[in-house]
Amino acid sequence: MKNITIVALMLLCTSQAFSQNASDVLRYSYLQPGGTARFIGSGGAFGALGAEFGAISQNPAGLALFRTNELTLTPSLHFAKTNANLDGGVVYDDDKSKFGFDNIGLVFNTTPRSKHWKAFNFGIGYNRQADYNHSIFYEGKANGTIMNGLYNEAKNGNLDPFGSELAANSGAFYPDDNDNLTYDFAGNENALVSRSHAVTTFGRMNEMTIAFAGNYDEKLMVGATIGIPFVNYRIEGEYIESDPDTLVDFFDQLTYTEYLRSSGLGVNLKIGVIYKVSQALRLGASFHTPTAMSLTDAYSNTFSYDYTDGTGSNIGQVQTSPDGTFDYKLRTPWRASASAALVVKKYGFLSADFEWVDYAANRYNFTADVASQDNQLYEREVNNDIQRSYQQAMNMRFGGELVLDDFRLRGGLNLLGKPEEGATGFNTGISAGAGVRGKSFYLDFGWRRNKGTGSVQPYQNAPLASTKTVSNDFLLTLGFKF
Repeated sequence: MKNITIVALMLLCTSQAFSQNASDVLRYSYLQPGGTARFIGSGGAFGALGAEFGAISQNPAGLALFRTNELTLTPSLHFAKTNANLDGGVVYDDDKSKFGFDNIGLVFNTTPRSKHWKAFNFGIGYNRQADYNHSIFYEGKANGTIMNGLYNEAKNGNLDPFGSELAANSGAFYPDDNDNLTYDFAGNENALVSRSHAVTTFGRMNEMTIAFAGNYDEKLMVGATIGIPFVNYRIEGEYIESDPDTLVDFFDQLTYTEYLRSSGLGVNLKIGVIYKVSQALRLGASFHTPTAMSLTDAYSNTFSYDYTDGTGSNIGQVQTSPDGTFDYKLRTPWRASASAALVVKKYGFLSADFEWVDYAANRYNFTADVASQDNQLYEREVNNDIQRSYQQAMNMRFGGELVLDDFRLRGGLNLLGKPEEGATGFNTGISAGAGVRGKSFYLDFGWRRNKGTGSVQPYQNAPLASTKTVSNDFLLTLGFKF
């Protein structure tokens, strides 16, 4: 459905207790909307169509077009393949797969005793909004070392328990002949070092939806959804540097690992309308408030350092950081959309959605729970970085369905605006699907393919590794009408 941009989203924490940075906000705002197999197969372009549970997270007015009570269950398989390389070197492939549920939904249809109001419907369930399951590995040689930053911290007396203090305890720093603190890379800071980096990310963001909608005279549909996104994200990374060519005196190898888990929930409100201009033409519009999220990070690091000196080879003992936690809040951008659909009875539909979102409007709050000048200064720094790094963008989704008696064929195309400041053009994605419809039961299959490029950086100012990701999602929806 869209390109997955991995731009330093997978960073080893260094030199501070904060793991949040400007690029992290894309994890929660550059969404990958999920739902039913029909929703995915038709490109998610249901803003003017409705009668589809996946669309309740986009335009809740479509809930008013359900004619019966319905239950939907959508298991899914996610396959992601990422290749990565460092400075044009060898390309390494890594695969990751995950089984889950993209959607569970329940709709209750009621017919009010009113001349003009034809239906009041209620829906509850959840739709997936983002998938974080990826694996990356690369290795090669590049100039520079993570030790430069760790040493500068230690030299200035700013020992961090998650970085430079671990290095100090491992014996990576020591006094020189003048009793000043030094390290093996002193005078050789830009040494050509072998390095490898393995990163695996896990988790999803699922949004619980509680929606209400009304159908006025079969012409105007209005609806509202309370969205409650649940975040579960985890990253495990291992970064290794070594000196097989003995270019650096004494140094043999270092290993630095990271564990980070982010969890929390949020709340937002979505309101929408659909108007039937005629039996064939429908127009829709919706507005999503910013999502107010409360998040907690739990994190820890390890460090080991091996070296050879006059006493022989020394295998460093693994140093382990304390378990860190940090509570903070995030406000993601508002969204507005307009949509149109052409519906031809007995033949199918064509539809298009246009969505506007300002990624620069993401805002962290690091002082909501604890008043701290350091937190406030870092909050201001990161929020300013967000404003400089991102821009407004338009997302366009197109879809269609062909009716062949009880059988359905579907296809979709997405053109999603790039969030990075100054970036032009669109990320693209394709989807397809098929289904069988009965009076009380339906079965739908959906597929979507995402392609993306990005980069991974293990520490600040490190050489970038380029990445290319291709992911495929396969969905199967079981639907029951009662």
